[in-house]
Amino acid sequence: MASYPELTGRVVVVTGGAQGIGAATARAFAAQKSQVAVLDIDGAGAKKVADAIAKGGGRAIAIHADVTDEVSVEHAISGVTTELGGLDVLVNCAGGYGRLATVEDMPVEEWDRTVALNLRSVFLVSKAAIPHLKKSKAGRIINVSSISGRQVTVASSPAYGSAKAAVIQLTRFLAQQLGPDGITANAIAPITTLTPRVAALRTEAEIERIASLVPLKRLAEPEDHAQAMLWLASDAASYINGITLDVNGGRIMM
Repeated sequence: MASYPELTGRVVVVTGGAQGIGAATARAFAAQKSQVAVLDIDGAGAKKVADAIAKGGGRAIAIHADVTDEVSVEHAISGVTTELGGLDVLVNCAGGYGRLATVEDMPVEEWDRTVALNLRSVFLVSKAAIPHLKKSKAGRIINVSSISGRQVTVASSPAYGSAKAAVIQLTRFLAQQLGPDGITANAIAPITTLTPRVAALRTEAEIERIASLVPLKRLAEPEDHAQAMLWLASDAASYINGITLDVNGGRIMM
């Protein structure tokens, strides 16, 4: 794996860090000797990830946070900066959806809940983090969108795909508005990834079908996305701003 010595000591917040891509990302930054704050509504899961990092010699803290609630987010970011002394990198990884659906059969409450988790959260956490990122010498915002925000697939959630597409546009606004402060904002758009959530939503046959459509003939692992985000946070990507990096094995090419 690549090594980025400049990430040593930098304070990294990972939302949705209790499992899946978020947990892999937290571990990847910890392996680079960054100080990691694992935020999740699953406080016990966040603590498990942070404890494992600490047991391996890294520095990590766990913070219970509802990233769709403004007060909870402000309290969490304040806790991070107080305990770790600042904030350099924000990874907005929290997201997901509960079931495959169509517009016709989706209750308004489900739409609102899904959009809040995948889009409102990025807005709230970024807004709370920006004043602290402006104090960093290498401020980074990395948002996790999705292949569902890049194209329409039959088996997905319209609320999820719409929110993830909006995350890409919000990333552009952040890049344009924060660039003068030396902060970059970029996104990644993962393909269906072998996480516990995906395993619960998809059958084995569906997973095999999706993998067959990928030129590399496999689905992504959470670590594939974590490595992409390490690069975006590194000094090597200091002039990369406002892009969406498609981490999908060539499933779609834009």
